[in-house]
Amino acid sequence: MNRVHALLVMPWVASAKYARLLTVLFVGSALVVACAMAITGNARAHREIIIVVLGFAVWALWGSYLAANLQLARNARELCLPRMQRDADLSLLLFAVPSLAVPTALCWTLGASPLLAAAIFTVAAALGLAYMLLPLWVGFPLIAASIVGIMSHDLSGQVSTWWGLAALLAAFDIFRWWQLRTAATVRREGMGAAAVFFCYHQDAMRNGGWYGFRFLQERVTIPLHAELKDVGPRCVVTSIRFALGGFGMPKPFASRLKDIGRLAAYIAVFMLFPLLAPLLGSPVATGEWVVYWLSPLLTFGCLLTCCTAVSAFAGRTRSLWRKSDAELPLLALLPGLGDAASGKRFTITALLAPPLVFLACTCAVLCLATLALHTTPWAYIALMLCCSGALVLTVAATLASLCGRPMHTVEYVLLYIVQLVLSALVLMKAMPTDQYHGAHPELIGMVPAWLLVLWGLYLIVLAVLAVHGARELRNHPHAFLANIP
Repeated sequence: MNRVHALLVMPWVASAKYARLLTVLFVGSALVVACAMAITGNARAHREIIIVVLGFAVWALWGSYLAANLQLARNARELCLPRMQRDADLSLLLFAVPSLAVPTALCWTLGASPLLAAAIFTVAAALGLAYMLLPLWVGFPLIAASIVGIMSHDLSGQVSTWWGLAALLAAFDIFRWWQLRTAATVRREGMGAAAVFFCYHQDAMRNGGWYGFRFLQERVTIPLHAELKDVGPRCVVTSIRFALGGFGMPKPFASRLKDIGRLAAYIAVFMLFPLLAPLLGSPVATGEWVVYWLSPLLTFGCLLTCCTAVSAFAGRTRSLWRKSDAELPLLALLPGLGDAASGKRFTITALLAPPLVFLACTCAVLCLATLALHTTPWAYIALMLCCSGALVLTVAATLASLCGRPMHTVEYVLLYIVQLVLSALVLMKAMPTDQYHGAHPELIGMVPAWLLVLWGLYLIVLAVLAVHGARELRNHPHAFLANIP
């Protein structure tokens, strides 16, 4: 039993602290949704949706938790511990049984074919593991394209097709796992590294949100990447922006264009796979490409830009104000900062003006592109809601960090997920994604009342958090006190 217990807890030990948190949130949320649908609704009628939700849970389990065993195996190799390397492999095989058998049994009770359900969950597990074993720039578009291809077809297809796909993915995972585990050296940094190594940072969530957005924070080389023209006692806000660095740092026009191009290229990689949907589904008639292509591009573009804004600005503030060294409090000695109240105002302006400008420009560009859809005003309202929610979330998280009581990671991640889910729902309801083939085209572009109520509650919660942070900041000695984690 001791050996079995050691194998079961091995992924928990190997995972970073916040990887465990994300796994619990994703898997737990998917299981709650599946159980709620099975209990409250007609379970047999919603069988395919429940399979998709459970498949997401399996994908999240293998893509964010079990893959950490590879990191443990690599460490054991460097320490010359062969038994631990074998245990990392055995632990993965041990988890394969319950992670596939439990959801398959649940679907069997709902009347689904157990062989079909097992094949689908095997594909989901193999996709999650493949995502972590490939470099991010290859893994995410490839896995996203695979998911789009799978979801564009009926889940009740040929069982042999699903098992064939599962066998191919499993063979690739075994080969890639063995290659990374036995290699003399592996890349651990940069976009060419496998995602399991790239994302394995103990402080990834603690010190700055999503690690993947740190590509915006390149090494500063004066005068190419920094603008020193207005830095000084007469422009305190600019001086603070320069001292804090990041995406909001004052830069020359050419360097700013380079940052925008890098960000646009990064977002474009994740926006391209919606274009596969019309190719994999029914053919698109001439003149309908705007509805089928531009609408999903705007939806994904808005989602990714808002997520990037929250991570690049609010996440960076959480990172800087949680550092354990003495760099941050030294900014209280900046010349021209004035008294404590003036310093707080300057700091808030320096931290919140860049995301305000960024999201305002993003919303304006998306609204201009939406003109080509000839849709209802609800599309513009949906875009404004998404950008406003991202801005208010950034304000709430920033003020919480400045007042000395930063958001707990659970709270921050939950608000982040709620922002993403509500944005996706309102954009899918408002954008004309199926104007020509929908059963009820008159409903396209209409946002239901319940979704507006949820958005109102979400914005009220964020506003309360922001007001509370502003009040706490008044009692703070000054704005540059670090919050030691």
